[in-house]
Amino acid sequence: MENGRQGRGGVMSTNGSANNVTAIDVDMRNILRGKRSTQTAANTEAVPDYSSFVSGISVRSIEEIDHLIDGLQGLREKLNSDGDRLHHAITQHAAFSQSIVELTKIVSDGMTTVSKSDGA
Repeated sequence: MENGRQGRGGVMSTNGSANNVTAIDVDMRNILRGKRSTQTAANTEAVPDYSSFVSGISVRSIEEIDHLIDGLQGLREKLNSDGDRLHHAITQHAAFSQSIVELTKIVSDGMTTVSKSDGA
């Protein structure tokens, strides 16, 4: 071959080597730019994925905390209701106990009076 060398699978001309190198450089630059833009696009897409993932976790955590707060408020209402009911029951029991004490005293006084009259 005239003014040429046998390369891998083809002939490279020495006459237009500057043009060939320039074309190769341009192709390599385009390939590298394409990879960079692909990587940048992948990185840009990854950031919103992480952001949405973190946002989803945050939303679920807040919902769970709200659910726990609602549950605790329900328990507070139940405890207040049970406390009021117990207070009422204790008050009734105390009044009933006082009535029993008074009735026992009346019966005891009555028995004492009956005993005195039987003994006289």
